[in-house]
Amino acid sequence: MKILKLTSPLPPSVNRYLKYRVAASGNKRYVQVYPSPETKEFNAFFEDYVKEEIKNQGWIKPKKGKLIHVKITFYLDRKRKDPNNFFKVPLDVLADAGAYYDDDVVLPSADRLYLDNKNPRLEIEIYESEAIGIFDNQSHLDKFIENNCSLCKRNVEKCGIMKKLLDNRIIEEVQNDECLKRRSWGFSSSYD
Repeated sequence: MKILKLTSPLPPSVNRYLKYRVAASGNKRYVQVYPSPETKEFNAFFEDYVKEEIKNQGWIKPKKGKLIHVKITFYLDRKRKDPNNFFKVPLDVLADAGAYYDDDVVLPSADRLYLDNKNPRLEIEIYESEAIGIFDNQSHLDKFIENNCSLCKRNVEKCGIMKKLLDNRIIEEVQNDECLKRRSWGFSSSYD
């Protein structure tokens, strides 16, 4: 299994990564949201670093839709900081830098939490999940195809049900690994 390993300075927390201002268009006023200067600075630095490490470590961006584990070990500079506030910004930058397609496929987890006031940081490991859509792994998918798709008239590559399953969707047409919409090869036996 290929793992991309990265070290990040502490990013801006969700409490500080956006700024707000009131803007106007004609007589209408609205709140405009924009990244803070701290966020812009972090994003520029971290994106360049991630791109370089992707190249140095030979990381290949997983296929679109593939679930990605992002395991983070936190080294915070002081107590009473919420580690959950530090996920958003690096996950977005990792997508922008090309570690994966989008953070909607990321399964973030916190491995450990330490206090290190001399070198606060995040240590990040990124790797593909064995899961393929709703299936736990390739073997699970193969077994589903064997027990359902190989007995069905539909072309598995064009099957809307399979497309939904591979898109991580739980659907009522599939219950307990059985496709309830399987079209059998109904042979007619008419004796004229």
